Amino acid sequence: MKTIVITGGTDGLGRALAVNRLRRGDHVVVIGRSHTKFAALGGGEFLPADLTLISENHRVLEELGDRPIDALVLAAAYASFPRVTTAEGIEHNFALYHLSRFLLADGLHDNLRATPDPVIIDTTVPGAPAGAIHWHDLNLEHGYTWKAANRQSRRATFLRAAGRTRENPVPHVLISPGFVRSSHQGSLTGIRRGLVTLLARVAGTAPERAIEPLNALIDQPPAEPLTAYQGRKRLPVEIGEDTLADAHRLAALTGELLSPRTR
Repeated sequence: MKTIVITGGTDGLGRALAVNRLRRGDHVVVIGRSHTKFAALGGGEFLPADLTLISENHRVLEELGDRPIDALVLAAAYASFPRVTTAEGIEHNFALYHLSRFLLADGLHDNLRATPDPVIIDTTVPGAPAGAIHWHDLNLEHGYTWKAANRQSRRATFLRAAGRTRENPVPHVLISPGFVRSSHQGSLTGIRRGLVTLLARVAGTAPERAIEPLNALIDQPPAEPLTAYQGRKRLPVEIGEDTLADAHRLAALTGELLSPRTR
């Protein structure tokens, strides 16, 4: 039996994975916001949290304590198309798609290392361009677009994982599951939501099928410290000195951003 921690485990891909692992007899810890959706899973352990808040991520880490964890699946998703800041003053997408992943992956490193074959699976889509980080405006107070926020968060997640490749880290996988049929949580309204719903019906992958490569990675984690996938297709990962320099710079800036908000 494995212990699997899943963020965003009450909907879509995360929910399908939670249900599947529960049926296998694993202990599944679901981190999410809806008690009602969790109850429908029929099992597991629920840690309610708003992962856009730094304080909530710290609380989750405290509640998980030092228990051994076999797999951390970072699947929480909520797209905010207009610029929105959290109650802590952080741009929403950067808070959820970078800071939360940064805190949980780092904070649970020892928990994962306590098991024989640990893995971090992150549904961040690989391939954001090298110039996506707004070094002097991480909060995107100027010139915000959803595309810019999305690219920056994806690149930031890659840089953090890349920066740890020389530290004997837990294997970290960036994987794009493709377009998955789900409720598509986010600030979708009107025509945009209608188009996304229609596209999901026509071209979307059922969550139960989309989790197959995730299950394979949990059962047999890669040996390399950082890998990337598009579904089952392995993608090249290039980590040069420029990438490592950017990773170090981002880690320092993230530390400064977190320091006044550690509790």
